[in-house]
Amino acid sequence: MLQRLRKATRGAALAARVMRTSGLLGALRPTTWPGFARQARRVPVGPGLAVMFHAHNTPAKECLVELRADGSRRSLSWGEFEASINQLAHALLARGLAPGAGVAIMLPNGIDYLIVQQALVRVGGVAVQIGYRLKAGEITYILGNAEPAVTVVDAAYAAVMDEARAQAGTTTPVIVTSTGTGAAGVDAAHTRWDEALAGQPTTAPAQRGPDQGGVIVYTSGTTGKPKGAKRSWRQTGYDSIGDMFAQCGFRTDDRHLVVCPLYHSAAPAFVAMMMALGATCVLLEHFEPEAVLATIARERITCSMMVPTMLGRLAAVPPEVRRRHDTSSLRWVMSGAAPLPTETARRFQDQFGPILWNFYGATETGLVTMAGPADHVARPGTIGRPMRGNEIVLLDEAGRPVADGEIGELYARNSTMISGYHRNHEATSSSMKDGFFSVGDLGRRDADGYYYLESRKHDMVISGGVNIYPREIEDHLMTHPAVLDVAVVGVPDPDWGESLRAYVVVRPGQALAEAEVVDFCRAHLADYKRPRSVHFLPELPRNPTGKILKRELRAL
Repeated sequence: MLQRLRKATRGAALAARVMRTSGLLGALRPTTWPGFARQARRVPVGPGLAVMFHAHNTPAKECLVELRADGSRRSLSWGEFEASINQLAHALLARGLAPGAGVAIMLPNGIDYLIVQQALVRVGGVAVQIGYRLKAGEITYILGNAEPAVTVVDAAYAAVMDEARAQAGTTTPVIVTSTGTGAAGVDAAHTRWDEALAGQPTTAPAQRGPDQGGVIVYTSGTTGKPKGAKRSWRQTGYDSIGDMFAQCGFRTDDRHLVVCPLYHSAAPAFVAMMMALGATCVLLEHFEPEAVLATIARERITCSMMVPTMLGRLAAVPPEVRRRHDTSSLRWVMSGAAPLPTETARRFQDQFGPILWNFYGATETGLVTMAGPADHVARPGTIGRPMRGNEIVLLDEAGRPVADGEIGELYARNSTMISGYHRNHEATSSSMKDGFFSVGDLGRRDADGYYYLESRKHDMVISGGVNIYPREIEDHLMTHPAVLDVAVVGVPDPDWGESLRAYVVVRPGQALAEAEVVDFCRAHLADYKRPRSVHFLPELPRNPTGKILKRELRAL
């Protein structure tokens, strides 16, 4: 009991500190409470409450900005965001969405994506997040595994979604956003976004519990089949949020640049943190270094979360180009979703100053550790120490804890990690140990409690912050009539961190060119799963049991 009291006291002290330093206390208006209290009864405790609160407290304040590739700018105030959320929530209920049912989302970075997510919080639905770069066959598997009751898709991706739905035998309702061109016509299965929202109430629907719904993010497994990492909406509120607020200095007047895909886990996590304080999020459709610099200057961006590849590309912008854009408003940048190379951290801070933070985490575990700007200098390569609410153990192959300085498999535990993979008990049980979760990373801890990543237990490749498992690509290449054997590995890449290389053994009497291998992947797999290089070998190195020795391939 005493330990719990101490923990609660420390948590309350941290919360009070954040309230003071962020400016949130000064932004509170007494007239907010009556209206908020009436509506709040309809919204479950979780991420939806913050949005509703700020909609009542600062309804006219700019909440979201969407910057499209065509140069257009769209923005919503907190009040407008709240109204759109509620309208879509009612539209989903009108289409028969039941508590716990899924909604497939295939949208680019933009305001509509966040409206869908927040509407699902209101109605207790499950966000089935689908990357817009996936091909029809990849989408088909996800639709079959998740069985969403409704689909929301951008017009630009409606054709590939329709192809996947046909393959999966799905006939559920579809709402098509009009961001792109060539939106589907209105028929029994397709409805335009604006028509779906038209005439719907702008007040919140009846309360649904946050544990009835949640989010599923699909991450490929070593078998090549995607694994659906599922957590409830309540679990998307990170224990570590207070540490980030206090250490990075989050503020209510922050303007956060969103450049990482919203269908991953990291970008929505930071959007949720910004929304908790009532800050503004600026959503950029695509990453291009000079466009990002121009956006920082024009929108007076104060913070952002990026993958190391993006940081490296920003640091590589010629000085004369960088000087054209005033980036002095930028107070902090968080790196994550992939290992941060020491040289990338050094170059970035040389160009932009000591503003770079780095976190370690995974879709399955959420945010686990964090390192600050000074750590990159004092302890190059560190991923920092565990944040509030996180426990870490490093275990050897026998499941025993390793000593400081020794390498072990990293297992993490917190209240926001997933309970398991959707409809995949085998993958869940192989990743869990005594309540701790591992994604196969190997690491070590120094005497001061700082952690370092050394390698990966499995052969996952991280290219530009995207996790790629070679088995899926290998299985596809083996279907080519000229391929006898194949192995795909990650090799160092100065721009992407790692890139894919395929080692191919050609069948006797057959001929195969590098371009044919690449094109064969391009036709059926997402572009980031396409090998960047292809080498041909007479045979692949294997151990006595027949397993391919990928470490030898990486050394070639």
